[in-house]
Amino acid sequence: MTMTAPTRPVSATQKPLCLALLGPTASGKSEFALELAERLNGEILCLDSTTVYKGFNIGSAKPSPSQQKRVRHHLLDILEPNEDFSAGKFVDRAQVAIDDIVSRGKIPFVVGGTYFYLRALQFGMNPVPTIAEEIVDEIEKQYAGEDENIDTVKMHADLTVADAKAAQNIHVNDKYRIVRALAVIRATGKKLSELEPVHKEPAHANRIWMKYSMAISRHALSAQIVSRTDAMIAQGLVEETKNLTAAYPGARALGSIGYYEAGCYLRKELDDKGLRNGIIEKTRQLAKRQLTWIRSDAEIRFVDSRDGDRVAKEVENLTFVLKENV
Repeated sequence: MTMTAPTRPVSATQKPLCLALLGPTASGKSEFALELAERLNGEILCLDSTTVYKGFNIGSAKPSPSQQKRVRHHLLDILEPNEDFSAGKFVDRAQVAIDDIVSRGKIPFVVGGTYFYLRALQFGMNPVPTIAEEIVDEIEKQYAGEDENIDTVKMHADLTVADAKAAQNIHVNDKYRIVRALAVIRATGKKLSELEPVHKEPAHANRIWMKYSMAISRHALSAQIVSRTDAMIAQGLVEETKNLTAAYPGARALGSIGYYEAGCYLRKELDDKGLRNGIIEKTRQLAKRQLTWIRSDAEIRFVDSRDGDRVAKEVENLTFVLKENV
């Protein structure tokens, strides 16, 4: 039996309900979220640091046009590739999107694998003090090689020693965030992870969250990572990277998994096999980190693709209770 969530707007006294659907990359959460959002009158807010950029389509596994027609998506293609994006900017835009979705009587589905962004949205984030440009320049010069390319692997390793908790939440290719974390230590003597979290908008903490994550066996996840990597390469990942590099050579998202390896391939630092294996290995490492973050959150319940009816019923029951308590 098909279940449909109420469509009336949430009252001023009712706490809005938000769903988060997480999971390691390639675990099938996008399709599961689409099916649930269709059944429950929801809209999807993308929890991702790369799909916000125009043109980054193949390597980010951005929802296809047909998927976007099925359910309205938010925070997709909202920035040019040379614009900066951060957890703070995600929170600002997500707050606006969630309020808009709720005001129209729909349920926000926060879907993706960037768990750090969800934590910032739910619980606030560490305030980053203003850092002098000279300090940033010093750090970048310290890790620059003869070709002036910055060794993010060494930088990330040093950050792991200085602030392991912060390093765990930053990808090894994310130069911007690694530099920022090191700069905070150098400028203030404090670890980024130890700064007291603050909410930009305390009122927005007054939400009810239902959080789920896709459960998938290690073997099945590994197979899906391989399959998705092959599909991305076949769909034109290298050509997409070539075009983006030519138009936006300094774009941060070019350091993300898939684009980084394709860039190495274009510079002849990797051959065909190295490109494929590099993406697969980095994606597996990312999935492992994502699972570690997810398992640390006691609020998250694990589901699989067969649990649509159960989740829909749980959401419908809670929606009914919230409505009756107004």
